[in-house]
Amino acid sequence: MNKGRKEYKFLWFIENYSYCWHKNGEILRSPVFTIDGLEGTAWYLMLYPRGYKVENRDRISLFLARFAKKKDAGPKFFSVKYELSLLGMDGSTISIGDFEYTVEAGIGRGSCRLVQTDDILLRRKAEYLPKDTLSVCCKMWKGKGAARNVGQISARTRILTENYSFLHVVENFSALQPNINQTINIHSYSKKGRVISCSLCFISGTYCEGNIMIEIVPSDDENILQKCDLSLLDRSRNIIECGGVDYRYGVARTSLHKLPLSLTREVILNRKSEYLPNNRLSLLCECTFSTRSVSATIEEVLHELPLPVMKQKNNHVHSNDEYKTAEKLSQYPSATEDMKAIYLNQYLSDVKLKTKTKSFPAHKNVLCARSDVFKAMITRNIKEKNADCIQVEDLENDTVEKLLLFLYSDNLEISQWKSSSQLYYAAAKYQIGKLKAMCSSYLAKYITISNVSELLVLADTHKDSNLKKVAEDFILKHEDRIFCSSTWEKMIEKHPLLVIKTMQLKYKRKKEAN
Repeated sequence: MNKGRKEYKFLWFIENYSYCWHKNGEILRSPVFTIDGLEGTAWYLMLYPRGYKVENRDRISLFLARFAKKKDAGPKFFSVKYELSLLGMDGSTISIGDFEYTVEAGIGRGSCRLVQTDDILLRRKAEYLPKDTLSVCCKMWKGKGAARNVGQISARTRILTENYSFLHVVENFSALQPNINQTINIHSYSKKGRVISCSLCFISGTYCEGNIMIEIVPSDDENILQKCDLSLLDRSRNIIECGGVDYRYGVARTSLHKLPLSLTREVILNRKSEYLPNNRLSLLCECTFSTRSVSATIEEVLHELPLPVMKQKNNHVHSNDEYKTAEKLSQYPSATEDMKAIYLNQYLSDVKLKTKTKSFPAHKNVLCARSDVFKAMITRNIKEKNADCIQVEDLENDTVEKLLLFLYSDNLEISQWKSSSQLYYAAAKYQIGKLKAMCSSYLAKYITISNVSELLVLADTHKDSNLKKVAEDFILKHEDRIFCSSTWEKMIEKHPLLVIKTMQLKYKRKKEAN
């Protein structure tokens, strides 16, 4: 006698998930599936990678919908119970929602706020996206009691991408005029005959003197540039990394077009013998586009199999699959990713860094390992029985957040000169050598007429002779504009001794040249 409920499972694997081009309100549909035990009804899943409505744009929305066309041979109204979830790397259920609706053809029901987008793409990426594949599960059933027989359908959708790698060669680089584009066109071999336009120019202006900008634009709106790595090829054809952007993990979806080179025109010209063989700049661009298209298919149907057999099928490793160590290991997070996750999720934190307005949980062992200054402070605080809090009231909240993220992950994304100078100050104060070097490099590359005075003071305060020399060289090269500026007048008032030494250096160099 047949008792219990019949449970059916639909598994949907979405490959290249991080390349979803979808903005808020844009949908990704699964293949349509039908299940005999559900009276001939036809179904599909609707996933909104960046939310169904504006108010849930920071969440993934997931719905089960009845197909509204001829494939659905079921009754007009059909009552169904179902469960929607995302699966972890080991097959465990991570996020879940239970529903019961009477559904009409063409109608979908589910969760607008199933899980935060940042959880998928950032904080728990290692769990949710092994090999950049999101696993979605829908269980449907009729009746009550324990599951008796299970039917299972597996489907796969792949977000299609196109990769372009090309050299943008600029002849006679030193003679380039500011704000004038040097453009090349890269032709695709696809049927659509797509063309990728790449333009390079250096900017002349008060706040971005000599910055080099790259603009990459496809000939149609179907391709969205989501990832780009930029490198120079030096005289020996070695690759020198000089910038890039990976925009796949943003909550909002916008298309990239313009991005800066991390090397300014002046830096390149100063190393002309290395970077400009025959006065030729060779820029390597490696771009990945989403194509606004997918491939989708039903892969496997398991019909009315006993539950133990179904479990074995789900756990079975096909004998013709080769065991590849590197591929297997790539599914698991690195130590750096694990440490970053500990920080982001605030697991077992035992100390706080406290600014004027906010406290940041951290771990004593990490702070001690990365900074001798923090180590001394924590050791002293333990003796004084006050080891739970470290006052950092001279730092901004954003600076502390970036500082901690670097301590845990050893990575840093710097996009603004001001935040870089604040991080430099923090790195110097707490003796974090690598962070100080990274900030110093960024400050030197993006030095301008308007910020060079601040850089000079910063370098002098922290006795950074190399960075100070960069500032001094820049000031003397642009002395006509700097010495007459209001910024330099403020320098005379606030730092007269430093101004005198800089002016003295001018005449020393002039005398040495003669």
